[in-house]
Amino acid sequence: MIGMTAFVETQPAAGLWQLGDAELLGELQDAEVVLRRAYARVLGLVAEAGARGVAERVGYPSLSELLRGVLCVSRKEARQRIAHAGVPVGVALEPEQLSVINRVLRELPPHVDQTERGHAVEVLAAAAQQLDASSLVPLGREIVNRLDPDGALPSEDELAHPRREFRYDTRRDGSVRFTGCLDAETGALLGAVLSPLAKPHNAHDTRSLSERQGDAFAELLETSTTPTEGGERPHIAVTIPLTTLQNGLGTTELAPSAVRRLACDAKVLPVVLGSNSEPLDIGRISYTVPPHLRRALIVRDRHCAFPGCRRRPSTCHAHHIVHWANGGDTALANLVLLCGMHHRLIHHSGWTVRMVNGRPEFTAPAFVRRRAG
Repeated sequence: MIGMTAFVETQPAAGLWQLGDAELLGELQDAEVVLRRAYARVLGLVAEAGARGVAERVGYPSLSELLRGVLCVSRKEARQRIAHAGVPVGVALEPEQLSVINRVLRELPPHVDQTERGHAVEVLAAAAQQLDASSLVPLGREIVNRLDPDGALPSEDELAHPRREFRYDTRRDGSVRFTGCLDAETGALLGAVLSPLAKPHNAHDTRSLSERQGDAFAELLETSTTPTEGGERPHIAVTIPLTTLQNGLGTTELAPSAVRRLACDAKVLPVVLGSNSEPLDIGRISYTVPPHLRRALIVRDRHCAFPGCRRRPSTCHAHHIVHWANGGDTALANLVLLCGMHHRLIHHSGWTVRMVNGRPEFTAPAFVRRRAG
C-alpha cells in the first residue's frame, strides 16, 4: 500500500466561522498559493520521471500508465499532467492556465524559434497572475497572430502526411464521445459536406446549431457508401429474439424500440438458436425493403414524407407503418419514406402515420396539437 503524507495543515472546519470576512478571504488565497505550488511540484516530479524513463524500468508501458497506477488518476488527468509538465513556466499556475499556454505553444508553427516561444510563455505566465484561463485565451490568440501573422504554408511533407486525429470511446449507455483535429483542407471539406445537411428544416426547427450539426454528422454516416468491409457497406449487427422485436420488451444491446426502428429498413438474417445460444439453423439474408420497392417508394414520396420536410431520398429510410415483425406487409401501401430524424420521431414519440387514399397521413401527438391551437 502506498503511504501518503499530508503536507498542508488546515484549520478544522468547525473553527472557520470565527474568521472575519477579510481573514477568511486571505486564508483562501493562501490555500490557493499552496495548491498551485503543490501542483507545480507534482509536474516537476512528472517531468523528472519522464526524463529518467522510470515507467519502463518499473514495468509500466508508458508514463501515463505509471501515473494512473501510482497516483490513482484517470487516463485523461495523467495525460494532462504530462502535457503540463512540458510547459516551461517559472511560476506556479493552475491547471487550466497551463492548458491555455500549452495550446498556444502547440499552435505556433515550427519556424517560430525557441527564443520567441520562451518570450510568449513569459508574457502569458505574467498575465496569468491577474487573469483566469478564459481571459488568457484572447491574449494567447494575439500572440500566435503576431508571431505568425500570415500563417506558415504547409510543407510538402505536411501536405503528403497531413495531421489528422480522431479519438472516440463508447460509454456505458452505448453513446459515443469523440475528439480530434483535422488539417485545413480536410476541415474545409468537412464544413462543405456538413453545412447543407445542418440547415434548419424549416422556420419551426428549434434545434441548436450543435444539435443540427450532430444530426448532419449522423446523416453523413447513415448515407455513407464507402468504405466497404468484406465487400459490404459498414453495418452493425444486432442479435435480438423475435418476441422482443415484436413487443418491444426485453434486454438487448440496444433499446428494443431502437432495434425496431433499425429493422424497418435493414438486412435480416433469421437464425434459430439452441438452449446454449448455439446456431441450429441459419436462413438467408434478405432486405426488409428490396431495391425495386425502394425505387417505387421514391417515385411516390419523392422526399421525406413528413410534413414540411424535403430531405432527399438518398438520406431517407423506408419505414414500415405496421412493422414487418408484427405481420405488416413489405408493400408500397405499408411503407413511407422518412429521413433519419423523422424516422426516430415516428418510432419514439407520439407521432403516428397511416395511409389514406394511397398517401401517408401524419397525426401529431396531443401536446403538439394543443400548442398549435
